Amino acid sequence: MKLFEFEAKGFFRKAGIPVPEGVVAQTAEEARKAYSDLGGNVVLKSQVLVGGRGKAGGIKFPKSEKEAYEMAGQLFHMQIKGVPVEKILVEKALDIKREYYLGIITDPDEGCPLLMFSAEGGMEIEDLASQKPEAIKKVLIDPRYGLFGYQLQFELQEAGLPKELHNGIINVARRLYQTYWDMDGELIEINPLVVTNEGKVVAADAKFNIDNSGLPRHPELPKRPAKNIEERAAELGLSYVLLDGNIGIISNGAGLTMAAMDFMREYGSSPANFLDLGGQATQAVTIKNGIKIVLENHNVTALLIYIFAGGPRCDVIASGIIEALDEMEKEKSLRVPIVATLHGRYNEEGMKILSASKSPYLHLEAEVEDAVHKVIELGGQ
Repeated sequence: MKLFEFEAKGFFRKAGIPVPEGVVAQTAEEARKAYSDLGGNVVLKSQVLVGGRGKAGGIKFPKSEKEAYEMAGQLFHMQIKGVPVEKILVEKALDIKREYYLGIITDPDEGCPLLMFSAEGGMEIEDLASQKPEAIKKVLIDPRYGLFGYQLQFELQEAGLPKELHNGIINVARRLYQTYWDMDGELIEINPLVVTNEGKVVAADAKFNIDNSGLPRHPELPKRPAKNIEERAAELGLSYVLLDGNIGIISNGAGLTMAAMDFMREYGSSPANFLDLGGQATQAVTIKNGIKIVLENHNVTALLIYIFAGGPRCDVIASGIIEALDEMEKEKSLRVPIVATLHGRYNEEGMKILSASKSPYLHLEAEVEDAVHKVIELGGQ
């Protein structure tokens, strides 16, 4: 379960982690009033459960009540990676002197929590890891004992932080770890962790993902319907991840899906998602749900269906695809060209079934490379 920034900051506040004063607004008028109540000098931050909101224009800096009202109206009419903005966090702007990164994840290799710290805050941690991996300091945490201050102090020294900042950052880190542990966290992150000109350490942003298996233990967590595309996909039993490109992908098997994504990038395009049907590829309803989920992202201009049948049969899968397409055409819910390529057991029979379709949306290719070229061509890139 992903928490909105304002929800994560609510848990931070309870844990004693300093956060800026803020108000959640659901209308432009509420944002205007919040600007006034907070005394001006605020930032408007769209609340969406996807990354990249800053680059998408989802953060605004009004200079007056009028600007707060107008900018909030712009945000409420936005979609960020296909997700509409329904709430805005109106928050006091910080007088920033330094920015750092502080986060904790569950390390799958070591089977324990991993704390990460960097003196280069504000960057996406994935970008930092690829461009300057040496800038990320890592501390493995033994869950039997928790995080000791000396563990992080050494890394802060290595990162070249002034000694007067050590105690404040260590205090935040220990409280952050306890929140992560107590709430069955998968990931908890402050980016940036800010030091103000007054020397205060403040969590300027907050990201908090909680293990779904732990949700029954936490009735205090917010109850809300699944509105994020990834959440809706999970409810349908689909393994889906939203990405930044324009070409949708549906495949069966994580490795096969990633191979299709690699092909796409090699030929100069970008995938809009990862979607693995797994063993449910033979079910028309699953294929239909997969197509609908992919097309919820309005950045998608074409869709690739790439199936390799090891256990299931291609002719059965093809029949499911046709059934799904026929139903969606009757509903008038198809809007982009679809390129399909089938491989494995009974692939010739499966391609014959698909070739008999009269759908103007469906295009067939025998080879994967040709299918990728075709979907990129039809997708406008």
